[in-house]
Amino acid sequence: MRPRYIILSLILILFMSLLSAQIVPDLPGYKTLKCDFHMHTVFSDGLVWPTIRVDEAIDEGLDVIAITDHLEYVPHKKYVSTDMNASFEIAKKKANNKGLICIHGAEFTRWMPPGHLNALFIQDGNKLLIDDFLPAIEEAISQGAFILWNHPGWIAHQPDKVVRWYDIHQTLVDRGWMHGIEFANDHEHYTGVLEYTNKFDLATFGNSDVHGIVLREFLQKNNHRTMTLVFASEKSEKAVKEALFAKRTIALSVDDILAGPEELIDQFVNACLKIDGYTLTNLSEIPYTFMNKDQGTYVLEPLGSLILPNVDNWEITNVWVNKNENLQLQLGQ
Repeated sequence: MRPRYIILSLILILFMSLLSAQIVPDLPGYKTLKCDFHMHTVFSDGLVWPTIRVDEAIDEGLDVIAITDHLEYVPHKKYVSTDMNASFEIAKKKANNKGLICIHGAEFTRWMPPGHLNALFIQDGNKLLIDDFLPAIEEAISQGAFILWNHPGWIAHQPDKVVRWYDIHQTLVDRGWMHGIEFANDHEHYTGVLEYTNKFDLATFGNSDVHGIVLREFLQKNNHRTMTLVFASEKSEKAVKEALFAKRTIALSVDDILAGPEELIDQFVNACLKIDGYTLTNLSEIPYTFMNKDQGTYVLEPLGSLILPNVDNWEITNVWVNKNENLQLQLGQ
């Protein structure tokens, strides 16, 4: 390849990377990290090699990923290793050279209840291959794991897509063995999750659960994948783990729906918005939709500006703080 074509190719790659990196503000004392804690490779039922997950995350401007291949479902085992640490080790080696944090995880793959759960920050996935569910979770906990309930409204588990809380989930909470729930997964979101994250002080997540190619599954029609925004003291695995256990997370769905605890999400939204009277300027690449029952609906585009009618009370309809409650914005104060 001629040098000028090499240079042009590098410029194009950089340009595409800049285009896909979401602009989101930091909060006082914390860095906002863009994270995806749920993805698959050929080492379970995914369609790509682990290093592809690293390349995709870097191209999209993510800070943190977790490889979470299924423990109990390995359809490609005729062709790849059944070592439950292999996909992480392959991805981690490349991620270390690219400035991307790669967390060791695995997905417990059980029928509902309890459903599917991710164990993050594990040490040895092979030790999690235990037939009985609670002893398997206990082993993950002994390794220092953060336990996350995946896609609780997934139609394959809940045909009516209603999030139901079972006795086994209460047992996990009572024992301190569940720490978060996915509000958004793939192209879905479940507002019912917020009833339980608020009630039991659990972290709120959005994850891609990608099996194929991110470009095809997300970026052909959307600006980003489903992800979790984590507010960490620094960009390090230790700080990410501390932030997750402290519940400093917000879910961001592929269609720009935000969800999380009201105090945290209010702080984040106000960091995204510059407010001057009834003029709003969006400092982020997340759009916001404002609704007032008397004035109608207005959309503030990414990095755009908007003048709202002279009314104080607005509901931000793409920002959820509880099962049936959107974040409220008070102007004119």
